[in-house]
Amino acid sequence: MKKNLLNPTCPINRFSPKRCYLLLFVLLACGAANSSYAQCWQSISTKGRHTAAIKTDGSLWAWGYNLSGQLGDGTVINKNISTRIGTASDWKSISAGYNHTLALKADGSIWAWGYNLSGQLGDGTNIDKNIPTRVGTLNDWKSISAGGFHAIAIKTDGSLWAWGGNEYGQIGNDTNTDKNMPIRVGTSDDWKSISAGWFHNIALKTDGSLWAWGWNIDGQIGDGTNTSRNVPVRVGTANDWQNISSGFGHSIALKTDGSLWAWGWNMNGKLGDGTDIDKNFPIKIGTANDWQSILAGSNHTIALKADGSLWAWGWNTYGQLGDGTNVVKYIPIRVGTANNWQNIGGGLHTLSIKTDGSLWTWGRNTEGQLGDGTNVDKNIPAAIACPVSVGVSDAADVTENMRIFPNPTEGVFTVGIESRTFQDARISVFNAIGQLILEKTQCGQSTLLDLSGQANGIYFVRLRSEKDGEITKKLQKY
Repeated sequence: MKKNLLNPTCPINRFSPKRCYLLLFVLLACGAANSSYAQCWQSISTKGRHTAAIKTDGSLWAWGYNLSGQLGDGTVINKNISTRIGTASDWKSISAGYNHTLALKADGSIWAWGYNLSGQLGDGTNIDKNIPTRVGTLNDWKSISAGGFHAIAIKTDGSLWAWGGNEYGQIGNDTNTDKNMPIRVGTSDDWKSISAGWFHNIALKTDGSLWAWGWNIDGQIGDGTNTSRNVPVRVGTANDWQNISSGFGHSIALKTDGSLWAWGWNMNGKLGDGTDIDKNFPIKIGTANDWQSILAGSNHTIALKADGSLWAWGWNTYGQLGDGTNVVKYIPIRVGTANNWQNIGGGLHTLSIKTDGSLWTWGRNTEGQLGDGTNVDKNIPAAIACPVSVGVSDAADVTENMRIFPNPTEGVFTVGIESRTFQDARISVFNAIGQLILEKTQCGQSTLLDLSGQANGIYFVRLRSEKDGEITKKLQKY
C-alpha cells in the first residue's frame, strides 16, 4: 500500500477507512472546498465584437473577434476565453473601438492595435497591428476613447486630440480628411472628459458644458439640427453635465442632479423615452434623479443607479439587455435584483463588474466576446472567471514545498505542504480555461479537495501565501 509521504501512518488509498476518517476530519475542521467567482477585474471596454479588460494587478486581457488583430495577442484568431496580452502589468485604462483597441499605461503613454485602414491607431501608418504599438513618444496623455474608426484623447494640460477616420468631421479639425496620427482639436485646454461614438463624439469641459461633433444625420449631436459638424459645437447652455456616453448614432448624459438625458437615433427605443422617434436635442428620460453612470452600446443602453442596481433598454435580439428575454424594451428595465454593480460596458453584448471585482457578461457571443469558453448567446448575466496565468513548475525546490497526490486522480486528492514553508496559504483549483473551480484555506500540512463532480481533464492547483509567494502545479483528473 502506498503511503502519505508527509505522514507515513496515513494510507492514500481512496476508499480506506483511515482516508475516509481523515477526509471527514479535515472537512469538519477546515470547511468544505467551495466554488466562488473570481474577484480580480478592474475595468472593461467593448464597442463592437471584442472585449478588452484590465485586472486589478494591472495586466491586460482580451477576447472575442480578432480578424484585424484587435485583441493584441499577435494573432488574428478569435478567442472565446480571456487571453493575456503581453507581460506588462502597468496598464491604467482601456478603450475598445469597433475593430481597434486603445490603452493607456501608468506612465502616460498611449498604445494601440487592430484595424488601421483609417489611421485610427495613430502611429503614422495605415497598417493593421496585432500587438500593442506605441502612439508617438509622449507621456502626458490623461484619458482615451476609441470610436468606430477613430480615436480621441485628452492630455494632462486639458488639450483635446483626435485621429483616424474623418468622413463626418469626427476628428473635429474643421476638415473631413483622415489623420493617421494625433492632431490637436482647437485651442481650448479645459476639456474634462470624452466619449467617442461610432461616427460622432461628445465631450465635457471643466465648466460642466456639453460639446459634440461629427455625424448628425439622426440628431446625435444634440444641437437641434441634423447637420453634421466638423468642429465641436456646444449643446444647449446648461453647465451641470457630469457624465457622458456616445453609441451608434445616439448619445446619453447625466446631470449633476442625477437626471438622465438622451438624444439621437432611437431605433428599438434605445433612448429610453418609450418611443422609437429620433430626437435632435437632449430629452429627460423618466423622472428619477438617482442615476450614477451610463453606457451607450451599439443599439442599446445600460445604466447604474446610486443604489448599485443595473438597468437596460433598447435592442435585445442577442439578449444584451440581460433580462432573460430577447424582446426590445423602450424604457429602462431592471436587470436582476443585485445592488452591487459598479462598472459597465457594451457593444452588441454587455459587460459589468460588481463591487467584489467579479465580471459578468451577456448578449451576442458569436465571436466569443462573452469570454465564457463558448460561442452561445446569453440573455442573463453569466460570471466570467478570473484567468489564471499558470506558471507551472516542477523544479526540485518547488516539489519539496508542494505535493499533489494521487495525480492523476479520480476526484479526491491531497495537497501536501512541506512544514517549513507556505503556512496559512490559500489553495485554488482552476480548470483548463482558467475558471476558478474550488478554493479553500490550507489546513495543516495536508489538505483534501474533491473534484468528483467536475469533468475529466487538466486542472491547475495553485498554492498562494502572502509571506511565501505562490506555486502552481498541474493535476490530471480521469
